[in-house]
Order: sequence, then C-alpha cells, then structure tokens
Amino acid sequence: TRALHRAALLATAPGAVVAVGEPGSGEVPLLQDRPLLAGRPAAYVCRGFTCDAPTADVEALTAKLGG
Repeated sequence: TRALHRAALLATAPGAVVAVGEPGSGEVPLLQDRPLLAGRPAAYVCRGFTCDAPTADVEALTAKLGG
C-alpha cells in the first residue's frame, strides 16, 4: 500500500485526487467497489468517469500516470 501511495503522489499532477483506504470499510466513499487485486493492495487510475484495470505493480502505476 505504501509503495503504491508514494508512486501515486510522486507521479500525479496538481489537482489530482489520491485516496487511500481499506476496501469495504466505507471510510472513503471514492473507494467503494474497488477491491484488492488477488489479495494485494490495488491502485485504480481513473480519468473522467472511466477507470483503467487496477494494478498492484508500482512500475505499472507510474507508467499509467505518465511518470
């Protein structure tokens, strides 16, 4: 989780939203219906109202964010 969060913070543009939370906890509504990926923390990259397939790989996340 920490590695994905750090990669997202380093690779996103100003104004981007980065949300972190436990799946199913309800504490972060933006993460509702965004489960783990094969039991691992997952990152979801969304633009507009469309999300890419989730990733658990830091390098793949960085590439999706254009970093």
